[in-house]
This record gives sequence, C-alpha cells and structure tokens, in this order.
Amino acid sequence: MSFADKIKDELCHLSIDNDMEARAEFLGYVKSRGSIRISNAKKYLAISLNSISSLKRLYTLSKKLEIFPVKTSITEETRLKHRRGGEILYSFDGVYDFLESLGISILSDDLPDFVRDDPAYFGAFMRGLYLAGGSIVDPSRGYHLEISLDTTRNFVMNLITHLANSLNIKAGYVEVGNKYKVYIKASREIVELLSLIEASRAVSVLLKAVEVRQIRGNVSRTLNFITANANKSGQAMARHVKAIRTIEEKLGLDSLPDELEKLAKLRLEYEELNLRELGELMDPPMSKSAVFNRLRKLQKIAEKLEEEK
Repeated sequence: MSFADKIKDELCHLSIDNDMEARAEFLGYVKSRGSIRISNAKKYLAISLNSISSLKRLYTLSKKLEIFPVKTSITEETRLKHRRGGEILYSFDGVYDFLESLGISILSDDLPDFVRDDPAYFGAFMRGLYLAGGSIVDPSRGYHLEISLDTTRNFVMNLITHLANSLNIKAGYVEVGNKYKVYIKASREIVELLSLIEASRAVSVLLKAVEVRQIRGNVSRTLNFITANANKSGQAMARHVKAIRTIEEKLGLDSLPDELEKLAKLRLEYEELNLRELGELMDPPMSKSAVFNRLRKLQKIAEKLEEEK
C-alpha cells in the first residue's frame, strides 16, 4: 500500500461522532467531486470517486446524515493499474434542501460560516476534499500534496485565502482542463494540513522523513565542505613543495635562513601535515599564521629564481 493510500485508509477509519463534522466532511466531498446530472427530467447530484475506501466513507457519512443515495455503483479499471472506484447518486433537491436547512448552499463559492469559523469543522471539510480528490508524494521522494477540485476558480481562491490567513498554509493552484488542482509543496505546511484533517500516523511518518532528509543534507554539506578544504589544502601543499624543490635545485636549502631551512625540510619530509601540525614540529613551535607567512616567503624566493631563469 502506497503512502497516499495509507493516508486515505487512516482517514476513512476515523469515527463519525459529531453531526457538524459529518456535515462539513460531506460538504467537502460535494465541493470536490459533486456534479449535477439530469436524467428523465430529474436532477441528481453525482459524486464520482476513484477510491473504494473513500466511496465507503461517503456512504457511511450519508447514512449518518440520513441523506439516502438513489444509486450506488462500483467501477473497475484494469488497463494500466487495477483500480476500483465508484459513484453515488443522490436526489439533487434532497441534498440541496437538507444543506439549505442548515444554512449551507452547495452552489455558493463561499465557505460556510460554521466551516470558516471553527478549525475542527474546517479540518473535517478539508478531510472531505482530500478523500474525494487528494493525493500526496511519498515523503522519501519529495514534498507535494495536491487536491483536485471540480469547482470554480472563485471557490479555489476563497479556499487558498482561508488556508493562508487562518492557518498560515501557503497553497498554489493550477487549472487543468475544467478542473483545478490546489497544491502544497512545503513540508511544514503539509504537516499542518495532515494534522488538521487528523491523519496523525501520516504526520509521524512525514516528520521522520523530514528529519532524515535534514540529516542527510547536513552530512552532505559537511562532506562537501571537508572535501573542498582538503582539495584546497592539497593544492597549497603541492605549490609549497614545488617551490621548495626549485630552491633546493637552484640554491640549496642550506643557503636559506635557519627558520626557513628547517620549515622547508619539514615540509618535504611531512607533505601530508597541515600548517598547524607543521608549526608544532618546529623548535620552538610556530603558530599556523607564522608557518603560512614563511611558506609564502619560500614561494616568493622560488618565483624570483624562476624569473631569473
């Protein structure tokens, strides 16, 4: 079972105890996948889903709210991957009248007051939206959550604005055909949304994945830093050795002042040591900066000899 499927499975097994939360979640299904269908002069509300678990959850919500379906059907797709989904058909007038009696209009692009003003009910509403049209990338591969909506641009903008203003969750959207996809790409904000819709197990998995990726990133940056420093030190050491060999060949190291002669011989003998370690071998010991300055003097002597040549 994929990470996305595990989230839907977790959400579909949440208890349905609060009538207002049930209404908010049902409304989420309607706003995400609801469409009006007319047959034999009768108007129906059709909700088509590509997840059998989400379909069962919607059916359970309908029974809880006493909104009885006219028809339920199951579909299977076997062309690429074996998938099961289905559709629930309601009397449009029945659903419309039921929600209108609660002050909820399914035709409005605005969020109902009770959903907008209460985080618990808004979380239930977002749960309905997600179960109807949501998907998420496995956190081991990246951070991307999206919800597909068969709705209007005004509704999408109202939803994104409320997420930003009330929960500091920044979401974007794209239009694909006649549908909209609302997406979130930041790990922190995905965690916030999953917490809001009560996907607690998924939140734990995501947080662990974020921690592992951060550790890997820190290790990678540290290794890159160490490698860069090692390369830089190796190049500097090679320049020092080349300069000392030039002096040895053209003048002889014994022609140098004592401190430079001692340092030059140590550099040739211990090519693998860094400046601090070289300084500790000097008698008396030298600081790293003192060693650096003397090696620069050796390089300048070598450069002068090369110029004279």
